[in-house]
Amino acid sequence: MNDTQRAKLAMLQATLAVLDQHAALYATNQALGKAHDELAALVAALDPTADRQRNAVTPAQPGAVKKQTKQLLAQRAADVAAALLALADEQDDIGLHTDADYTEKQLQRQPDNDLLRIGANLHRRATEHAQPLARQNVTPQELQDLQAALNAFRQELTTPRTAVATGKALKQQIGADLRQANNLLRNRLDKYLLRYQRPQPAFYAAYQSARQTINTAARSEK
Repeated sequence: MNDTQRAKLAMLQATLAVLDQHAALYATNQALGKAHDELAALVAALDPTADRQRNAVTPAQPGAVKKQTKQLLAQRAADVAAALLALADEQDDIGLHTDADYTEKQLQRQPDNDLLRIGANLHRRATEHAQPLARQNVTPQELQDLQAALNAFRQELTTPRTAVATGKALKQQIGADLRQANNLLRNRLDKYLLRYQRPQPAFYAAYQSARQTINTAARSEK
């Protein structure tokens, strides 16, 4: 939430508190009671401790976690590449030599998507030559570890984009709830409270005092 939205939420909470405090005065007023319940539901959803509010904070980029995962993938891929390169020289296979001619440092410097492509190709080529590679002590577990590193890095590349999109949608929903609450106050509750202005002046004055916060926030926003 930005400062203006927090000010509006504070007003909603103060207004709801006034309505709760004087609930006995309008116990038989079904329309006002229904509007109160709708406001309470909106305030509960907008509360900073609510799950939706916490999830609306834009997630941080992977940062150090992504670097660690990328480094692990480069290590796994480089180990397999070294074995494939030796096999290529043994078999005088130029194509295999080209596919396997990567060091760990070269792999770490690759753009993310290129590293995924190269790592997947190394895994494919190693799977094709699993039997001769076994003579170099390349085990099925080593290939499984490379595949796991590929999967982990691929997931980290896609998860942040999904999380950011989700966070954006949640922020939009918060804005929509604030607008709905404001319309509820202006079009219904403000009008319902007019009938209490003379018979219950303390109730009406407290309500107006709580409502004043949103007017101040609106002027500042303009």
